[in-house]
Amino acid sequence: MLEFVSFIMPRFFRGALLTLVTLLLAVTSSWSYAAVAVIGHEGLEAMDKTVVSRVFTGRTVEVGGRTVLPVNLKAGDKTRGLFFRAVLQQSDDDYVAYWIVRRAIGKGIPPVEVSTAQAMIDFVRSTPGAIGYVDANQLAPGVKVMLVIQD
Repeated sequence: MLEFVSFIMPRFFRGALLTLVTLLLAVTSSWSYAAVAVIGHEGLEAMDKTVVSRVFTGRTVEVGGRTVLPVNLKAGDKTRGLFFRAVLQQSDDDYVAYWIVRRAIGKGIPPVEVSTAQAMIDFVRSTPGAIGYVDANQLAPGVKVMLVIQD
């Protein structure tokens, strides 16, 4: 009986280990790391995270002598949430509240909003000074990548 157990158990554990490793590889290979690409009209200069934050909060309206026009995706969009957390360190609700106050005291108007990544790309491509963001997997020709943010 002891010979049977010592013969079967190692094979059982090898099979279990192989199954476990296979499952782990399947799960981890399906994970994707979100990246947000900040995009701008072709004529804009490159910007760092601080400048991008200042543009989207209305504190900077010119970069390199050119007027900039920030553009947001619609409220509730996953990429918008990632962008706000990574660049502005704000939630969507905090950002909306910030702009309600700023507008009430006469310090500007919130950025234009578009409904889809393709609408964002089209707007930025065709509007001088426009700056926005999309999921890095949705980049298209005709826009300048200003910054890439990993989640």
